[in-house]
Amino acid sequence: MSASPLPLPQFLSFGVALCDALNELHKKDQIHTDIRPQNIHWDSENSKVELAHVLEGGNTSLLIDTRLPYISPEQTGRMNRKIDYRTDLYSLGVVFYELLIGEPPFVSEDPLELIHSHIAKKPTLVHVRNAEIPEQVSAIVMRLLEKNAEDRYQSAFGLSHDLERCAEQLLKSGDIDQFKLGESDLTGIFRIPQKLYGREEEVKTLLDSFERISTGATELMLVAGYSGIGKTALVHEVQKPLTQKRGYFIEGKFDLYQRNIPYFTWSQAFGELVNQLLMESEDRLSSWKTEILEAVRPNGQVLTDVIPKLEKIIGPQTAVPELGGQEAQNRFNIAFQNFIKVIARKDHPLVVFLDDLQWTDAGSLNLLNVLLTNPNLAHFLVIGAYRDNEVDDAHPLTKSIAELRQSKVNVDSITLQNLSKEDINSICAESLHCSLLESRPLSQLVYSKTAGNPFFSHQILHTLDAEEMLSFDPVMRHWQWDMDALEEMDIADNVVDLMARKLHRLPSATQEILSLAACIGNQFDLPTLVIIAQSSADTINSNLQTALNQNVIFKKNKLYKFVHDRVQQAAYEQIPEADKKSVHLQIGRLLQQNLSE
Repeated sequence: MSASPLPLPQFLSFGVALCDALNELHKKDQIHTDIRPQNIHWDSENSKVELAHVLEGGNTSLLIDTRLPYISPEQTGRMNRKIDYRTDLYSLGVVFYELLIGEPPFVSEDPLELIHSHIAKKPTLVHVRNAEIPEQVSAIVMRLLEKNAEDRYQSAFGLSHDLERCAEQLLKSGDIDQFKLGESDLTGIFRIPQKLYGREEEVKTLLDSFERISTGATELMLVAGYSGIGKTALVHEVQKPLTQKRGYFIEGKFDLYQRNIPYFTWSQAFGELVNQLLMESEDRLSSWKTEILEAVRPNGQVLTDVIPKLEKIIGPQTAVPELGGQEAQNRFNIAFQNFIKVIARKDHPLVVFLDDLQWTDAGSLNLLNVLLTNPNLAHFLVIGAYRDNEVDDAHPLTKSIAELRQSKVNVDSITLQNLSKEDINSICAESLHCSLLESRPLSQLVYSKTAGNPFFSHQILHTLDAEEMLSFDPVMRHWQWDMDALEEMDIADNVVDLMARKLHRLPSATQEILSLAACIGNQFDLPTLVIIAQSSADTINSNLQTALNQNVIFKKNKLYKFVHDRVQQAAYEQIPEADKKSVHLQIGRLLQQNLSE
C-alpha cells in the first residue's frame, strides 16, 4: 500500500475482497484485532485478500509504532466497552481512510494523543479531504469509524454489500448515487448494546466529581448498590472525559477469596498505572523516572515491594533499613503519598477505582484514609464501589467513611436502584432491533424475574438466546420469539442459580478450569492457570475460548475476567472444600510473583 490515494475502482474492488476475507474469519468466531496495512496481502489479479498475523481473539497489547493508528476506541482499554468482532470493522475503516486519503485519520508521534483521538475526535470527512471521493463512499468509511460499536457496520457482510452496490453504480454510470446504508447489515448475532440505560443523573454526578478534581480537589466518591446493579459499568463512564484531560484511570478489585495478600488491590491498580506509563514516549518515560525517584528516595524499595512493576520505570531500589511496625508503616505511607503527588497533577489528574470495598482489608482502608486526608494532594479522585446490603454499621468500611467525613474529606455518594420497566423494555427492543411495542411482552417477562437488575436481565436474555428461544429469520431479517413457550420455561429466580445452570451446560473440562480460575480471583492470566491446572496452554486456551463464546468470561489485554462476581462464585462453589486450602496456598504464592511481571 502506498501513501498516494488509491483510485476509486481499485479501492472498491480491494474493499469487497477484504470484507469477504474478514467475513470468513468472523464466521469462525475469530477476531483479528490487528487489521492494518502490514497484515493485508492483496492479490489484485485474482481480487483476493489474505489476512496475516491473526492474534488470539481479544489480545490488545499495543505496539505503538505500528498498531496504535489503527486500533479501535475500545482497544485502547480506556472505554467502557468490551471488545468484539466490531473492533475489526473500525480498524478496517482506518485502512480504508488511508487508502482514499494517503494517511490514517489520526497522525501523531504522541501515543496519548492518538488514544485521545480514537476515543473523542471526529475525523475530517473523507470527501472533504479528497474531493474526488463520492459522498456515499465517504459515508461508508465514516460509519466504520464511529466511536461506539453499535453505530458502526455490524458485519463485514453488510459492508461488502454496500461497497458492491457502489462498484456496480460506478461501472454502469460512472457515478455513485446516495442510498440507505446497512440495509443488509443485520447479522442474526444476538448482542445487548454496551451502553448504560436509566443512569443519566448518576453519570452526571460522577462526572461533576471528576470536574472538581480536575480543578484541584481531592474527593472520595462512593457508589453503592446490590450485586449486578451496574456499579462498575457506571464508574467506567469517567474514562472518556479523563482521557480528554490526559489523566489516568486505574482500578483494583477486592476479592472474596484473596484477602490475605497485603495491599493486593492497590498493587493491582498501580501495576495498571505502570503499564499505561510504559506506553508513553522514551522522553516522557525518562521524565517519569526522574520525578518519581526524586519523590520517593531513599525509600523506593518500600514502594516496589508493593508495586513490583514500578521497577520497570525506576529500576531496582536500594534496600531500606528494618524498622518497627509503626515506623515502617509511617515510612510506607510517606513514600506512597509522595508517589501520588507526582502522578496526580493538573495536567494529568488521577482516578483510582476500588471495586467491591465490602471485602476490603484493614491495611487498604488505612492507606485510603492516609491519602484522602493529606492536604497536599490534589487532582485526585478515589471511587469506591460496594454492596450496601453487605455493609452494616459495624463494618470497618462504615467506620472508615465516618472518620473521613469527620476529617472534612470531600465524600459524595451515589446509590444505584434497579432499572425501570421502561429501561428493561428499551434493552430488549434495541437488542432485538424491534419496536418498543413489539418487545414489551418479552420485557415484562424479564422484569418479572429480575425486578430490573441489569446484570440478571442481561443474563436471562443471553440464556434465551443460547437455548434458541430467540431466533433470527434470515429471510424476513427479523428477530422472533414465542411468548407462550417462554412463559412455560423454567427460568431461575436468582442470578446465582442462573449462572450455576449456565456453567453446568459447559463441557466438564471447561467447568473444571473455570473453578480453578475462580480460586485465583475475579481476574486471572493464562500462565498462572497453566501452573494451577497442571495442563498445557493449548488445552486451557481451548476451554477458555468455550467460556468466552458463552459470555461467562471476557478478555482484556492479557487478563481474563469473569463477567461478574456471581459467575465467579458459581464456579468457585464447584471446587470440593477439601481441595480449596491447598489450591489457595499455591495461588497466593503465584499471585505475589505475578505482580512483578
